[in-house]
Amino acid sequence: MHTTLHLKNSLKTVALLAGVALATMIMHAQPAQHAPLLLSQASMLLPAVG
Repeated sequence: MHTTLHLKNSLKTVALLAGVALATMIMHAQPAQHAPLLLSQASMLLPAVG
């Protein structure tokens, strides 16, 4: 039981880090005007992951 909970938390952490890394790559690839929109999308996804 404890192991399963730990695994779920680890997966959430990995998913969150992957999302942040992806958002960072997209921000660097896109023109600057898209950054605020991307950040707002990322902030909407955080509660779903957490």
